[in-house]
Amino acid sequence: MEHLLTSDEAARHAALLKDLDRWRAEPARWDRAGRLPEPVVRWCRSERLLGAALPTELGGGGWDPLRMGLLYEATGRVSASLASLVNVHHMAAQVVLRWGTEEQHRTVLPRLADGSLLAAIAMTEPQAGSDLSGIETSLEQRGDRLLLTGTKVFITFGQQADVFLVFAQREGRSVACLVDSGQPGLTVTPMDEPLGLRAAALGRLEFRACEISPSAVVGRDGFGLAALAPVALEHGRHAVAWMAVGMLHEVFTAAAEHVLDRRAFGRPLVEHGQVQSLITRMGTDLEAARHLCLAASRALDSGANDEILVAKYFACRVLEEHSAQAVQLLASKGVLESTVTARAYRDAKVLNILEGTVQILERTLAPRLANAARRSV
Repeated sequence: MEHLLTSDEAARHAALLKDLDRWRAEPARWDRAGRLPEPVVRWCRSERLLGAALPTELGGGGWDPLRMGLLYEATGRVSASLASLVNVHHMAAQVVLRWGTEEQHRTVLPRLADGSLLAAIAMTEPQAGSDLSGIETSLEQRGDRLLLTGTKVFITFGQQADVFLVFAQREGRSVACLVDSGQPGLTVTPMDEPLGLRAAALGRLEFRACEISPSAVVGRDGFGLAALAPVALEHGRHAVAWMAVGMLHEVFTAAAEHVLDRRAFGRPLVEHGQVQSLITRMGTDLEAARHLCLAASRALDSGANDEILVAKYFACRVLEEHSAQAVQLLASKGVLESTVTARAYRDAKVLNILEGTVQILERTLAPRLANAARRSV
């Protein structure tokens, strides 16, 4: 990775990787527990990682998209769940930063910046995943009260977040609002034993006439899916792409060490033709994913987003392919629950669904790429 960075960028990345070494032996235990331990969350808070992308005047770190990308790459090397903690918090924070009221900027953003308030995004519903237009959660005005009713599922860190950015419908128009986890009328229950992201404390949120303040609404009615969700998803896709690169780095390292050390039929595995093909494709796809993510970070800085979609599509797709190949290559060593390869194999499938499935991204990218090709002739 460092060969693609400036000396300052490489030094910061190396320092972050060194700091993260303290957690490298822990992810299997986190997965078994189904959540990140509080000391890990406190460490993220003390290291100012939860507000790293927010402006310094609000108490954040002022990190640019590339520095944030390298943060996701580094945390992805350790645990996709750990990287997801930072990701979902920043997704919510970026929406409040972009569309929040002056009061929300004054009262909520500083607490998101210092991590004293842990945020999560509540979009997905039993009948609304890739098609967010199917959201049925409603925000209704009853006299002088605003009441939220509906169900959200597969909410990353739903069990540990202090506040949720909830997407709903009000009088046929999409809207988003901030809801405290302890708000009367909200019940949070665990969603146990997911395939991947097992330490991401997935939660099911049930809103039953949950009263919220009018000051908790973010943006204007009709802005929920048209403006707020795209901001969250853009930052989320950028993060997930970089997470996938970090995970693929670990998978490739494990596979490379195995084929160099293991002998079969009288010679090292790396000298066998089929193994050479697997390792070559894995290594070149890792390098390509790094370049695409660097382009995505530059695009996020400039306001373009096709590069972000391409990076997310490619990085997550090759991670899923190569984590499966690494499990096959390492054989009995690769299938143990506690290994990097087994964890990446499970988590890769989830990353290929998060923030836009392969099919949704192909539906979006195909006409754009085709039209771009025609314009370039």
